[in-house]
Amino acid sequence: AGGGLRVGPRSAGADPGPICYGKGGTEPTITDANLVLGRLNPDYFLGGEMALDVDAAAAGIRERCAEPLGLDPVEAANGIIEIANATMINALRLVTVRRGNDPRELTMVAFGGAGPLHANRLCMEMQIPTLVVPPSPGTASALGLLVTDLRHEFSRTRVTAADEADAARIRSLFETMEEEGRRTLRREGAAPEDMEFRRGIEMRYAGQSSEVPVALPREGLDDGPDDGSDRKLDTATLADAVRRFHVEHERAYGHGYPEQPVELVNFTVTAIGRIARPRLPRIDSNGKGVSDARRGTRRVFFADAGDFVETAIYDRARLRAGHAVAGPAVIEEVDSTTLVHAGYRATVDEFGNLLIAPGDAA
Repeated sequence: AGGGLRVGPRSAGADPGPICYGKGGTEPTITDANLVLGRLNPDYFLGGEMALDVDAAAAGIRERCAEPLGLDPVEAANGIIEIANATMINALRLVTVRRGNDPRELTMVAFGGAGPLHANRLCMEMQIPTLVVPPSPGTASALGLLVTDLRHEFSRTRVTAADEADAARIRSLFETMEEEGRRTLRREGAAPEDMEFRRGIEMRYAGQSSEVPVALPREGLDDGPDDGSDRKLDTATLADAVRRFHVEHERAYGHGYPEQPVELVNFTVTAIGRIARPRLPRIDSNGKGVSDARRGTRRVFFADAGDFVETAIYDRARLRAGHAVAGPAVIEEVDSTTLVHAGYRATVDEFGNLLIAPGDAA
């Protein structure tokens, strides 16, 4: 667009997908670019179940991108990758630097089929010291669903001045939402002893339009006899919650107004059902060296080198705990491919994670 390359926001999806799928796709994609640059193995995509057409991908990039811009297909393919990486780097800055988080103190986790192809480069640009690539990155999100507790959010809006709050009504409101949560969790198979309910109140200064959430201990609404009588919500717990609202407001917006009246706006309950988490398998050293996992070499384009580099290719399924792979390298598995840049080392931990950090092979 406008005489330059543009990547996204539209996706080719899986059908027709990238040109290299051979399903009728006509627009070059990031997958096509990675294939032309040698980063993807055309004979081992999805573990070899799907062959990729390198020539078709190169022809599509030549026709749609390279020739209109006076580039060769490799330059255009690299441009596609560079633009995609720049877009991801901008997104990373939004959730790190612009929120006051120092990337140099963080760890990146790469997942999905394509994430590990780009992640090392992103870490280089963002100065993130460690990259973790879990086993079977393409199914990491599905695994996440298996290890995450059941969780449901319930909310009721009742705008109330903090100093006029009715304890009995608020307590009844929480109990009603908790019963909804209890029924929902029961339908999902959670046992009563595995259920937890967290109460919260979203507060604001009178006249404001946005609220700040504050967690409220359950016992904070149960002071005094439960005789059904109306009681002012003036317990120490609520006073502490209002105090914490002032603190959280200052943290979020840079200022607080402790003398201003506070409104209770939304009353929330988070219903949690604890699940039995699967045990992650460990892998042992088989006594063989890392060379046992090496498949050979392939010419892979690296922007830093400005050319194709003869690059070692490894079978991740044969990497064992303690193995270390020096970049440049490509580590292939059924559902993903990991690219390790020069000057970085990928070490396998006891759970089979790849830990990628600056350094040479041990």
